[in-house]
Amino acid sequence: MISEKGKADPFRKLRWNDFQAWAGDKATAKGMKYQDEGRVEEIKRTPEGGLVARVKGKAAYFTEVSLESGKLSSTCTCPVGHDCKHGVATVLEYLELVEQEEEVSVAFEGDPLLIMARQKPALKIGKNRDSYQVSRTELRTYLGQLEKEALVDLLMNLSDRDSLLLRHLRDILNLASGDTKETVVGIYSELEKLWEDARNYNYRDYDSSFPDFSNVRNRLESLLEAGHADEVADIGLKILEGYEEVALYDEEEGVGMEVGECLEVVTKALLQSESPAHERMLRVLDLELKDEHDLFEGDDFWDSDFPAPEWNRFSELLKGRLDAIDSEKDLSYSDRGRDRLVERRVLALEKAKNFDDAISLCEEEAEAGAEWSYVRQVKVLLAAGQKEKAEDRIYQGVRETRKSHPEIAHELFQILLEIRENEENWLYLAALRAEEFFRHPSLEYYTELRGAAKKAGVWEKVREAVHSYLESGNLPIDRPGPEEEPSSLPGILPKTGLTDRASFRKINAPALDLLIDIAVEEENPDEVARWYRVRKKRSKNGEDRRFTRRERIARAVLDKYPEIAIEIWVSIAEELIARKKTDAYEAASIYLRMVRNAMEAGGEKAEWESYLREIREKNRLKRNLLQILDTLEKDRIIDI
Repeated sequence: MISEKGKADPFRKLRWNDFQAWAGDKATAKGMKYQDEGRVEEIKRTPEGGLVARVKGKAAYFTEVSLESGKLSSTCTCPVGHDCKHGVATVLEYLELVEQEEEVSVAFEGDPLLIMARQKPALKIGKNRDSYQVSRTELRTYLGQLEKEALVDLLMNLSDRDSLLLRHLRDILNLASGDTKETVVGIYSELEKLWEDARNYNYRDYDSSFPDFSNVRNRLESLLEAGHADEVADIGLKILEGYEEVALYDEEEGVGMEVGECLEVVTKALLQSESPAHERMLRVLDLELKDEHDLFEGDDFWDSDFPAPEWNRFSELLKGRLDAIDSEKDLSYSDRGRDRLVERRVLALEKAKNFDDAISLCEEEAEAGAEWSYVRQVKVLLAAGQKEKAEDRIYQGVRETRKSHPEIAHELFQILLEIRENEENWLYLAALRAEEFFRHPSLEYYTELRGAAKKAGVWEKVREAVHSYLESGNLPIDRPGPEEEPSSLPGILPKTGLTDRASFRKINAPALDLLIDIAVEEENPDEVARWYRVRKKRSKNGEDRRFTRRERIARAVLDKYPEIAIEIWVSIAEELIARKKTDAYEAASIYLRMVRNAMEAGGEKAEWESYLREIREKNRLKRNLLQILDTLEKDRIIDI
């Protein structure tokens, strides 16, 4: 029999809708799959009445779930960090245990499961970092109250259960005595194993072992905390060399992300090192030159305020390297490597306030055909307070690079946008934003244009012109004279001197996807429904094959046009069922549940039941699907 205490358990009252509101449709479906596959390897109640569990994903992740005032929230050590599929799987596993009347134990204070789940500063939705610091403070207070012997016993107990913690404590012991050899050798040994794992990893195979660099990162942190910053920097260079050998195997770039997190520690080490700043600058530069995959982020280092003499010393060293390259005494640098040396030398001159030399170097490179130097020169001119000259250089650079190097022209254009925004010159800014939108029509550029045009007080006219373009494909007519500049929206926005109407996108009107996205963003269900119907008539298959846009459309029109939402959810569910895979069936059940809720809310319960019977009959041989459809018969996850 279930106890009175069990009956009062708030988790027992959860409905499927609660999962969707908490984690979303996709995470709910994936969580169902994880729980069904038995990936919840350990689960307990927390002292506060929540849940904590270890869930197997690409690695072992620790998740903690809370239920307060009927609302779920969770934190997790996975990359998502909160409200994820691991949390969903945890709650479903708990409810299955409750339904089977199996007891779930309560984690005690200091339980390794709790400690691992709370090891990262992942925050619950609706809570800020202050609340996280409170829990850290409480934990520190609790540990501070323990006697020395009890604290030692706790650490020994935890290290017996956790080999990683044991290794971390051994590193601390060795490093405290000044012995770095075991830690450094251990890191290199782990890296060799990880590179081998990376070569063999198959992201399509669940049983394939994904390389987990978290222990390497932790050991680098320990090495740095013990004051061995230079050793950490040396390891960083070896990590980049190692990744270069396995990059070909890193199809989804997951290993690259792990490596990038290790290199963040290397950046911290180079900031904390006691070596002369110019020597550290050279080491960072060497890391950048070695990095072919943009894994190393050195911006924090280069943004630091080192003394001017150190920047000058670094600049002179780079001048020596560049002289050797240009005189062909050093042939080891690629064109990309030489450009990076020049770029860093310009930065060094700028940081040392040698603006004239920095500007001259940029001009020399531009004359030699290095178009990237436009951006660097503009930034130096602005730093030197030469705004007018910087703007002239922007205009010249955009005109000269917009066809040969559009990425450079784009960056220069963004600098001009920032200048006009800082000046609060909203009309001119709106004109620039309009040019940007007509070159690359998108929701992002539409919202940017709207923001500027509203502040300039011309949004209604601009909106009318933009929607005319999206619906008909025609831009407002502009007939400038032979010597006159063209305009993006004549009579509405000013001329910018950069307008190139030939670069404006010729669209296949009406631009249905963008019109729908705009209507959804502007919360205009009438327009969403209008363009959805047009798209449906024109589409060969009748539907957009991308689930994400269709989901947005359904949610946008649900209150006013529930028949469209139902139609979309039915089509997605039936497409998923046709895949004949259990995880697809679980995802389909989420959409069918939304169909049920919408139909019952509209007084169509009988129609829903008839449709469900039809699905069962069509798929009567699919046992797994039928079992999942059984859950649609009830609103709550378990009976109470």
